[in-house]
Amino acid sequence: MAQVRLAFLWHMHQPLYREPETGEYLMPWVRLHATRAYYDMAWMLERHPGIRCTVNFTPVLLEQLDEYVAGTARDRLLDLTARPAADLAPQEREAVLRQFFMVDWETNIRPLPRYWELLHRRGRDLRTVDLPRVAAGFTEQELTDLQVLFNLSWVGFGGLHDDPGLQALRAKGSGFDPADVDYLLAAQRRLLAAVVPRWRTLAGNGQVELSSTPYYHPILPLVCDSDAAHRALPGLELPPRFRRVEDARWHVREAMESHARRFGAPPAGMWPAEGSVSPEALEVLAGEGVGWACSDEAVLLHSLPPEVARAGAVYRPWRVAAGGGRELKMLFRDRALSDLIGFSYARAAPEEAASDFTDRVEEIGRSWARDGHGGPATVGVFLDGENAWEHYPNSGHEFLEALWSRIESRPRITTTTIAAAVEEAPGPAIARIHSGSWIEASYRIWIGHAEDRRGWTALGKARDAVEAAERAGGGGGGERLARARRHCYAAEGSDWFWWYGDDFTSEQLAEFDALFRGHLVQAARLAGAPPPAEALEPIKRLETAAASAEARPLRDPTVLFTPDLDGRETTFFEWQGSGLYRPGQPRGSMYGGAHAFGLLRFGFDLEALHLRLDPAESSPRATEVGNHLRVELLCRGRQVEVDFELQPDGQRRAGQAHGGGTAGQAAFLDVLELSIPFVDLGLAAGDKVALAVHVLRSQVEVERLPRYGFVTVMVPDRDFDGVNWRV
Repeated sequence: MAQVRLAFLWHMHQPLYREPETGEYLMPWVRLHATRAYYDMAWMLERHPGIRCTVNFTPVLLEQLDEYVAGTARDRLLDLTARPAADLAPQEREAVLRQFFMVDWETNIRPLPRYWELLHRRGRDLRTVDLPRVAAGFTEQELTDLQVLFNLSWVGFGGLHDDPGLQALRAKGSGFDPADVDYLLAAQRRLLAAVVPRWRTLAGNGQVELSSTPYYHPILPLVCDSDAAHRALPGLELPPRFRRVEDARWHVREAMESHARRFGAPPAGMWPAEGSVSPEALEVLAGEGVGWACSDEAVLLHSLPPEVARAGAVYRPWRVAAGGGRELKMLFRDRALSDLIGFSYARAAPEEAASDFTDRVEEIGRSWARDGHGGPATVGVFLDGENAWEHYPNSGHEFLEALWSRIESRPRITTTTIAAAVEEAPGPAIARIHSGSWIEASYRIWIGHAEDRRGWTALGKARDAVEAAERAGGGGGGERLARARRHCYAAEGSDWFWWYGDDFTSEQLAEFDALFRGHLVQAARLAGAPPPAEALEPIKRLETAAASAEARPLRDPTVLFTPDLDGRETTFFEWQGSGLYRPGQPRGSMYGGAHAFGLLRFGFDLEALHLRLDPAESSPRATEVGNHLRVELLCRGRQVEVDFELQPDGQRRAGQAHGGGTAGQAAFLDVLELSIPFVDLGLAAGDKVALAVHVLRSQVEVERLPRYGFVTVMVPDRDFDGVNWRV
């Protein structure tokens, strides 16, 4: 007879990487995790039908996976892989060298000799690498090898086993050609397309329970009421109060409907994002028909009297009051066991790790029986089902094989789904759940830092603007406001706040920051309101230029100057001292892949804002891409837009202000030069202005500088030159 019911929950989640304005995917992690974790985990369970578990897919992950399968999702690294090495521009070469080593070096690069060689050829520490020089020295063959090896290193054991062509690429090791790249990308698409059907089959067989999470992975208690953070941390400084219970209900309700569309029925239960719960959050979950939820053992122990023993509390399901006379069934994870798989066993021999795990589980069962508890102990092991495998040799194949085989051979252990584990929860219900998460039994990670507070402040302003437009019946109609709300829902996701503060770091902090702020800017625009001031410049403070956001200029203006608007570089010194912005990576223009402009200079005198745009190729080519230009400026809660025709004849033309009238002048010949008087923009010295330039063909945007975010400038006063003077 089994002494332990072992309930695994594997959480599969990626945030929304789709840029709010352009639709471009800024990061490739849905695509790459699908070729390893999502495929491998199903592949392994198919070979161990005696193992039952729960697998939790977030709706926002599945939404993006659907788009990749449909061919409508394109990410930067996918485009850089598909482009022949001979066609890579200098900045694209740099991007390949910067980003195509983003995988665990020891477990995924070192086993591939050519990949390891290319890493050392580039240099291990980018802070000490002259990347433009090194990129210029890479041969086309080296770049092609890097394109293949990066993507191949993300293919897990299941995909390799099932595809002889991928096995052949792995064996080839180097000397790849464009046909190899094409095969690899086609194989990726096949693996992605197989993910959801395989899991649907496993669920249909009863081996796997599929569960969900509120749609965009929000910290549900903070969406219900951000002041709930004070319950665990009474002295914590918080942003202005955010209370949107109706948003929390949307996340849960839409997740239930999304799951039903893909898998035939709504989920029986949910893993709340980050295991974060509160009385209000449980009321929302239960009210929308969720039958079970899970969290961390620390949340449970904070919910019980201090004299309750841990062992007697953690290893059993609970009923928890969920408001309105309802109850929710809950199971709480054994933190140590979960973290051993997530963080520790990757460095151990697979058989030893599996033996250690099952020995610990069996000891829990023996202790449970010795203490006189009835029935088997119920052990919850809940963890990330994706990221850990990057750090295991061979994507965790040997460990999972040893673990599943050992569990199947142990009669004292039986595996179960969460729904089955919580079916019977005897005893009194917990009257009030503690307000906390799996980290520190609090919400500090997501709201405790100054950057978090700035983000929540911006979110609150954007959400208020949408609500005000709804009350007024404005904002361009119901469909437009529905899109605005959707951007707010996306911005409520936990992932943006995870990276704010100094607890965690990533090579892509700037992209996470820009994605979050982009949702808020778009929400406000669709509501007909000015974007929150906090969203117009980076919230995340980055230490190095190498990590800076694309919207960060290469330099800011240093002197006052007045150009001659003739569409030429009249003298070498004409634009000296201007600010300079150059896109740092391929921008993925939505119009045939071409770019109109490759450089933006900006600056001012005391009377006007001056901009210069240099064509990416030539003036005629720029006008093939777009036929007019829109300058967008945000300041003092106002949005000003001025349009200029693109006619490369050197003639001055007046800009047309939205709302009527003219504003400024422009001339286009070799370069495009334009000036807009500050008085036409309603600006005064000291005003901070957020600036973006849009290239349009008819009314379709084909290019934007910056590609996301804004360049910010301060309207100068008479002391500007003196303050900025330097030898």
